[in-house]
Amino acid sequence: MALLSLVLIGSGCEEQIDPVKVPSNEGKQVEVSLNIGLANEVDGYALSTKSATPSTEKGAFSYELLPAVTTKDGTSVKPDMLYRLEIVQYDQNGTYKGSYYVDNDNGTTIGSSITLNLTASDDCQLVIVAWGKGNTTTLGTVNLDEAQNVSIPAGTIETIDPTNQESMNKMPYVLHLKHVKVNANSKIQSFDGQDARLLLKRLAARLTLTWTYNVNNYALKQILLQSIPLNYNVVPKPDGNDTYPSLLDQFTTIQLTEDEIKSGSYSRWIPANVRGTNPASNSPTYRIKANAPNGSIYTNFIAGNINEPKKKFDYRIYLGGSDYSDFNIFSNTDYTYNVTIKHTALPTNDRRVTIIDPIPASENNDNFVPTANCFMVAPGGAFYFNPYKYYRDGTTIDNSTLLGWCNYSNSNGTFTTPIQSVKVLWQTKENGDVGDPVLGTVNTSDDHTNIVDLAYCGDLEKACIYCRVAPNTTGGNGVIVAYASTDGTGDALWSWHIWVTDYSPDATGDATVLTANKRKLKFLYNVGSGQLPMMDRNLGAMGGYVDEVPATPLDKSKTNGFHYQWGRKDPFPSSYSNEDITEITDFSGNVPVKGMLNRYQADGITYFPNINGSTATTSLRNAYANPNIRYCIGDGEWCSDSNKGSLWGSTKTVNDPCPAGWKVAAPNNYAAFIGQSYSSPSNNGSTLWSRNIKNANTNTNDGGILAYYEKNGEGKCVYLRYTGYPVQIKFGSIGRRVSLWSNSTNSCFIALRKSNSNEFDNYNISTGWWRQDVHTLRCIQEQK
Repeated sequence: MALLSLVLIGSGCEEQIDPVKVPSNEGKQVEVSLNIGLANEVDGYALSTKSATPSTEKGAFSYELLPAVTTKDGTSVKPDMLYRLEIVQYDQNGTYKGSYYVDNDNGTTIGSSITLNLTASDDCQLVIVAWGKGNTTTLGTVNLDEAQNVSIPAGTIETIDPTNQESMNKMPYVLHLKHVKVNANSKIQSFDGQDARLLLKRLAARLTLTWTYNVNNYALKQILLQSIPLNYNVVPKPDGNDTYPSLLDQFTTIQLTEDEIKSGSYSRWIPANVRGTNPASNSPTYRIKANAPNGSIYTNFIAGNINEPKKKFDYRIYLGGSDYSDFNIFSNTDYTYNVTIKHTALPTNDRRVTIIDPIPASENNDNFVPTANCFMVAPGGAFYFNPYKYYRDGTTIDNSTLLGWCNYSNSNGTFTTPIQSVKVLWQTKENGDVGDPVLGTVNTSDDHTNIVDLAYCGDLEKACIYCRVAPNTTGGNGVIVAYASTDGTGDALWSWHIWVTDYSPDATGDATVLTANKRKLKFLYNVGSGQLPMMDRNLGAMGGYVDEVPATPLDKSKTNGFHYQWGRKDPFPSSYSNEDITEITDFSGNVPVKGMLNRYQADGITYFPNINGSTATTSLRNAYANPNIRYCIGDGEWCSDSNKGSLWGSTKTVNDPCPAGWKVAAPNNYAAFIGQSYSSPSNNGSTLWSRNIKNANTNTNDGGILAYYEKNGEGKCVYLRYTGYPVQIKFGSIGRRVSLWSNSTNSCFIALRKSNSNEFDNYNISTGWWRQDVHTLRCIQEQK
């Protein structure tokens, strides 16, 4: 065994190595001696030169990144030992080769020689982690892509005092060497021939904010840190743009307390959030949402009018380097910001400031739309509808089910328990856990009238519910609920799904349309004559794809849409992940669930929990009073009503979840995906039928199937995502299964591939499914 050595030069001078041509001994075990140290923290102020600001530019506030405060000798507190040191070797494909781990809290002296065996290689990767005192986490013996999913909870880091030696001994330090040579008879070198320097970097970034606020008649009410990664990924997994973490990771909002706001300063550890740069942001007032990469960290300073609390100013400040184009927050870096907010006039010309002077959703809202259980509205759009009516086959009819629950008397036209209030139940953000809430932020917890409002709800013909959604978002989904009480806390009567999207297909016409935001598809193969066009995406999805697979995991997850129990109108969230997972074992609870699309309450901040549901059947009335609960029992039925088999049907019912002019597709509407003669569904839920798909050899990596709909084996095809589906308390078959409900009881189209294979276990349209199952669906036109 050859002895290899690496000398750490802590002063910044590197030892020079005379190149020696020796055999690589590729793949052999060699003995290595390493010296490992800790890098000094980087001052975010010094990362780049601040962009020049035009002298004529003025804004409502100023902020600047200041030099970090240091001790008299210019040093900061670091761990005194390398605690729980782990060294792992991977090849360039990320395959695990071996590891060395000191599993104790005694620590390794910084700079001392550590001897271990590595596999000789001309180009490999090393990950070195000093986990910190008391931390028992490890990368383990998995490949690098799995190791990059290992994270440390934020709560573990938050308790570390940066001024206390014993506390800082708990701070993790990390180094990932992406290209190193391990050759016999030479030192370990980087891939370009330079010495590989083993200086571990602090896992956390340090953020310090100070502020002053001086605006007449206004006072600071909220300070929010937005798009903060929920946990600390130990080894970053950059995407194709070298940004991380993925937008499909978990993020959170940190809300300062009243005392913290009064103090005028705040400091904390935060995870790295590297989002890149944008040259369009070339001055302070151009550092705005339109120029910020998705997922960039920002701070909201929200001030309320002292006399009229609904009137507010929302100042948005994006964090990053001192160059205005830099939106990166790096690990091992200290960021110190000072913010001064002072103006006398309304900041109408500063795009970093939102002037909030909310009006009721009913004001200036004359956009009447037909009533359905789902409304499609563009960002910033407004509409109103009659909640007691329903639109079917081009005709408005009474919603007799809701009228019955409101105790409406046909004889004298009066209500005993009419709708008396309406509120936002939940909403999504633009990109999972990041971005703005798509319905908007309500005035207060009790006052949602800026988003939903009502009038004349004691009158069958005049009743109106008004809705106005937030502008300047990329879209998402939400639910509003009507109550029989005046305060929105009593008996829920009905709810409506708000699909915020620029997608707006015409509900009439009899031809395929391929314009992106109008796209709809007329299936031609195997469906018989006269089938009308179908939406190009699942109900509630933010994307639909024809003839192509979505390019990124984020784009794939945006095609998921929502899931529905058969016969119900209420949407339930789907999977939402970039990791190669097949199931989420429990997606209930009061904390955000990794791998799921998280929903938020009316304030746009508070997590809206998933509820796994009751284990007994329930009435339709009780289910609609609890639109956030799935009812799941052993024999597959969720509804106890006698008419449960007719809740959906070939003619659109009041329970149909699709928008006006559309209805849940029938079983035969999916027949184009079947590459064989089709007449009716099988009664066997495990039937393997022939497949009319384009990507038979790549569907596993594609995360779904490209199904032909014009011909058998050729023509145009539509992307169907492997969303998986909820099964009791788990969400299963993620990355393996697409299932689409039909309007016929128990009937579903399913494609279920085998584990680790492009082949299929099930591929069919069949009746062998439980109505309690929660599947996605597609909407087809009602009329030509």
